[in-house]
Amino acid sequence: METSTAAPEAAAAAPETTRTAESEKKMSSVMVAIDDSDESFYALQWALDNLVLGEGTLSIIHVMEPFPHYVYPGVHAVFPTTSIIQSVNKAQEENASAILAHALHMCNERMVEAKSHILEGDPKEMICDVAEQMHTDLIAIGSRGLGKIKRYTLQIYICS
Repeated sequence: METSTAAPEAAAAAPETTRTAESEKKMSSVMVAIDDSDESFYALQWALDNLVLGEGTLSIIHVMEPFPHYVYPGVHAVFPTTSIIQSVNKAQEENASAILAHALHMCNERMVEAKSHILEGDPKEMICDVAEQMHTDLIAIGSRGLGKIKRYTLQIYICS
């Protein structure tokens, strides 16, 4: 898997060059992994601005991390009740639905058809697994929490 990074400032400095080079190859399957961060919405915006899908598909995925059921060493064991777990899961699902609704609204404004998926598990693993299952050509995600210096870096993964 090849990886390339582009900062918003660099993309803004040469938008025509970027569009021309990437427009030459139409992507048949593009995935944008999104959460509630500004960086992930920037990744979606970048994909909408720069990619030509033609007859391809744009998939937007959100991965919910499961509620932890473990105990930290040296801390008194506290086990959540079933009602607490259900409440947390419901809140996560509502948050995921709101995030994807906003993402789909961005796509609809550009008249781009997109499919959304809510998954549960480890985000790193789930993104890779789903990309493989869907035969994704390109994955766009935000900065993956790499810190303040790389905050507005876009990660592009070209799948082979």
